[in-house]
Amino acid sequence: MCGLIALTALFLPALEIYVLIEVGARIGAAETLFLVFATAALGLWAARGQSLRALDRVRRGQVPQRAEVLEGPLLLLAALCLLVPGFVTDSVGALLLLPPVRRRLARAAVQRFGRPGPGGPPDGPAGPGSDAPEIIVVPRRP
Repeated sequence: MCGLIALTALFLPALEIYVLIEVGARIGAAETLFLVFATAALGLWAARGQSLRALDRVRRGQVPQRAEVLEGPLLLLAALCLLVPGFVTDSVGALLLLPPVRRRLARAAVQRFGRPGPGGPPDGPAGPGSDAPEIIVVPRRP
């Protein structure tokens, strides 16, 4: 796993530079810079809106399931990808802003890495093979 992270840390900047040079050669330097800044601004605006909606659901008493808890960090990763200048990371960030993509990644992570808590069942309320709803509504205390 560490090798994959190290390889990505070395390969990604080179790929970003290559793509930026290619796009700049085709549409011009000023237009490329504009696109980089515009995608960062629009992406962060979208990530902020989705994060605020998720926070609002929690404030209303809707408790997220295991997979939905991972959507917050995935939104943070999307925002970070959109802040990094480049079209490759912007594409990854834009994909992570799409709720169906985020949900699928979160569920895959729970299935791959999720472990039950002490004494808990192997499949949680919305775990593999469960027909439970995605969100449990918890009534507010008076």
